[in-house]
Amino acid sequence: MSRFIALASGKGGVGRTSLTFNLGVALSLFGEETVMLDMDLMMSNMDVITGLLNPEVTLHDVLMRDKAVQDCVYQVNQGALVIPTGMHFETLKTINPNYVSWQRIMEEISAYGNIFLMDLPSGINSNIFEALPEDTEAILVTNSTMPSVADALKIRILLNELNIEILGFVLNMWYDDNFLLSVNEIESILEVPMISVISYDREMDRSIALGSSVMELNPASPISNEIMQLAADLVGKEYKPVQPDKEGIMERIKKFVGILPPENK
Repeated sequence: MSRFIALASGKGGVGRTSLTFNLGVALSLFGEETVMLDMDLMMSNMDVITGLLNPEVTLHDVLMRDKAVQDCVYQVNQGALVIPTGMHFETLKTINPNYVSWQRIMEEISAYGNIFLMDLPSGINSNIFEALPEDTEAILVTNSTMPSVADALKIRILLNELNIEILGFVLNMWYDDNFLLSVNEIESILEVPMISVISYDREMDRSIALGSSVMELNPASPISNEIMQLAADLVGKEYKPVQPDKEGIMERIKKFVGILPPENK
């Protein structure tokens, strides 16, 4: 049975799209057939983050009825699939985002996987929220700042009104600062459980620059382990964090200075 998981944030800039991409790759590493759908028609950047960079066919072409959904399904890291929106400004002159038939698109993509991660645009677009599949599960993505949490609260209220199940919130790009809201404070405001804390990590910046996932770039990094744990929790599987290869590094240093003999070739 397919699962549709919407990642939503009231505020932009909370790292929702990069989290969607890396979570999709993580789920694929657990053997799940994962599809990431970019539902932001106006300010999309899933194609950039996944390294596709100006894909030939995007969801805009499908909406113009020039292409079929199958023409804009791309395989990225670790076998995960992505359906990008792209940045076709000419299309936006013709298409009104408020009248897009998202239900038709959902029906057409259902054959491509068993877990669908939907990267929703920031803010509130009733057309998109009302078109989500009936059994959609939602994850709120927020930072520790009050404006971010306040906007996430607005999304939580809308999701409740639409009877969409909220799995909890992900505290993304977290770092320790006394001026930021704590997990307990955010839980009391949103009234949903925290399901993961994803630390601020420069490895995410590097992965975006390289069009790669943090799991591929540095599987032993804290952020890679945190996202892998979130994926494991979502599918009910166990995960053992990858540890840095400190012993291997020390052995190479000892061999280099002559303390250990080199391996026989």
